[in-house]
Amino acid sequence: MEIFGIGPFEIALIALIAFIVLGPDRIPGVMRQLGRGVRQLRQLSQQITKDYGQDIQQVTSEISAVQAELRNVQRDLTQVTRGLVTGTEVIHPPKTANPAPSTPSTPPPATADPGLIDYQAGTPGP
Repeated sequence: MEIFGIGPFEIALIALIAFIVLGPDRIPGVMRQLGRGVRQLRQLSQQITKDYGQDIQQVTSEISAVQAELRNVQRDLTQVTRGLVTGTEVIHPPKTANPAPSTPSTPPPATADPGLIDYQAGTPGP
């Protein structure tokens, strides 16, 4: 069984050298520090993966929305070109996200009240 390409004999040799260099008193402290460092690296890599995953998902959703809009435009253009080819033109009003309120082009009809006077003409109203 190999760990990081290092076999059991090499691991035993590294442990023996560490025991000789560090001594039996310092080995537990060094192993704790090594464990903390590995834990921090794992947490950091998980956080980076999470952050990039969220960013990638956001970009992917924006791309999907643009693709859907392009499909709608393509469908509309296909309908228009089919209408031009067959001679039956199909025109749809443009779709807007927030349509503006329509303003009446002509004023509402006035009610006929004989008591009203048209001051511009100087005559009684309609």
